[in-house]
Amino acid sequence: MTEMADVRKQEPGTETPLLYALYLLLYLAVLIRMLVRPASDGLVGPVAYGLMSLFLVLGVIQVPLGKRWQGWNHVYLILQCLIVMALLLTRPAMDFNAILLVGLAIVAGRYVNAPWDIVWLVLLCVVAVIGLMLAFGPGGSVSYTPIYVASCLVVGMYGRAIRRTELARARSDELRAELEGANRRLRAYADQAEETAAAQERTRLARDLHDAATQTVFSMNLIAESARMALAQDPRRVPQLIDRLQELCREALGEMRALIRELRPPTLAEEGLVKALERYAATRGRRDGMRVALRVSGDDRCGPDTREVLYRAAVEALNNVARHSGVTEARLELVFGEREAILTVQDCGRGFDPEALRQPESFGLLSMRERAEARDGSVVVRSRPGQGTVVEVRLPLEGEGT
Repeated sequence: MTEMADVRKQEPGTETPLLYALYLLLYLAVLIRMLVRPASDGLVGPVAYGLMSLFLVLGVIQVPLGKRWQGWNHVYLILQCLIVMALLLTRPAMDFNAILLVGLAIVAGRYVNAPWDIVWLVLLCVVAVIGLMLAFGPGGSVSYTPIYVASCLVVGMYGRAIRRTELARARSDELRAELEGANRRLRAYADQAEETAAAQERTRLARDLHDAATQTVFSMNLIAESARMALAQDPRRVPQLIDRLQELCREALGEMRALIRELRPPTLAEEGLVKALERYAATRGRRDGMRVALRVSGDDRCGPDTREVLYRAAVEALNNVARHSGVTEARLELVFGEREAILTVQDCGRGFDPEALRQPESFGLLSMRERAEARDGSVVVRSRPGQGTVVEVRLPLEGEGT
């Protein structure tokens, strides 16, 4: 994208009307001086007025044509320089026709891309020097030339500074738009990640409900059907079936409460990670007979988010022990070091091939890894078929308090 394309993306600034006004003022000054001068001052008539009219027409069409074709600015400056040179060759007694070159310096500085803007400013100064020398001679032009050369340079550099300012503004707006777009994409990614995490949590809950409460409710339904049949065939069995049905109802209620506590156990926020794990280990023992040996080293200095990740990791690892290891015993060790907390869950069950982590059934371990990595931590799984499994979670403690 060219410089002019960048400029055209901007709305006209307050400097542009000022330049147009200056350009018009210079033209009017020459025209008025031409109208009021006596005939002895030079050629006054159709030729001079025709050249001034052509100069005005080219000035009017310069802006719209320059926006469509950048090369027009160069054609425009060439034609206008020829007109000014022709006006100077009328040999007026005064030098005012050279003022038009100052107006052309505005166009060169404002609308011509670098480095051609500097080239044109130099050329306009050269035209002013040559034109004045031809009109008044080398000696007579000495007093006029420095004024017009300096005016061309000053006004042209001012126009150039305005263009560079607008380019910088355009680039700033472009960067701001890109930054806003990046922020929108980042928010979209964050929302997507949050939705993914929620979907993963719903999947885990659905699996836990299927493995626990759903099976219990299915058994309740079978016993209710058996009680209905026994009511007609063997009424004496009905009380026994109802007792079993009530027992299953209590089990289902306990399982549902346990799942709710797993989501956000009250003790985790109120009493800390260690108490929450102790209570969860006791709950697992009552629910499915799993014996969990808990060992803690050091003081709990974890922040709320770190405690949440460690607790979820322990719950997921113990769930995997209950589902896949084939044993009812597990060791849970929690070590609080100076810079990190280490959670280790170990069983002596059937083990598995770690490559199976890439399969859908390893979703829980993948979720565990994602939670840990979100806290700049890591998860390591060591296992072999027939030799048990060790899950180790490490999370940094720097900058965290109790």
